[in-house]
Amino acid sequence: MKTVNLFILRTVEVFAIGGLLVGFMPLSTPGPQNVMDPEDSIQSRSGKLTGYVEILFTEPGDPCIQSQERYLHPGTKVVIQNSDRHPIATGFLEVGTPEPLQAGFSKMTCKFPLVVENIPELQNYIIKLEGGEEFSYSRQQFEQKKWQVELTLFR
Repeated sequence: MKTVNLFILRTVEVFAIGGLLVGFMPLSTPGPQNVMDPEDSIQSRSGKLTGYVEILFTEPGDPCIQSQERYLHPGTKVVIQNSDRHPIATGFLEVGTPEPLQAGFSKMTCKFPLVVENIPELQNYIIKLEGGEEFSYSRQQFEQKKWQVELTLFR
């Protein structure tokens, strides 16, 4: 039996049985813990992103109805991408509710709750709405905000 080291990643036992070359790789082998780019590596834990997407219209009327007619609606896809723009998690907007912009103002906004689960821990993220809007965040920013975001769109 001969031991062959393959680029230090795996130790493989190779032997011949009746002229057939057979390889055996144990489940636990020495080697690097992470062969991905350490700046964008997937860790074992995953996160849950919550918050809302707020849309503000400059014209009068119910912003939720205006939004559903033109931009955002319940079920709009929210994709979390890694820094290479590969999707890593997906969620959807829930039903929006109209709210005043600030107390005493006549302008209204529509807030669509969002939840995206099973987000792997990376160094950088891109939140992409189905309509094409993108928001970049680092893991540190997510952690500072306790994995809650408030995204605002102006129309």
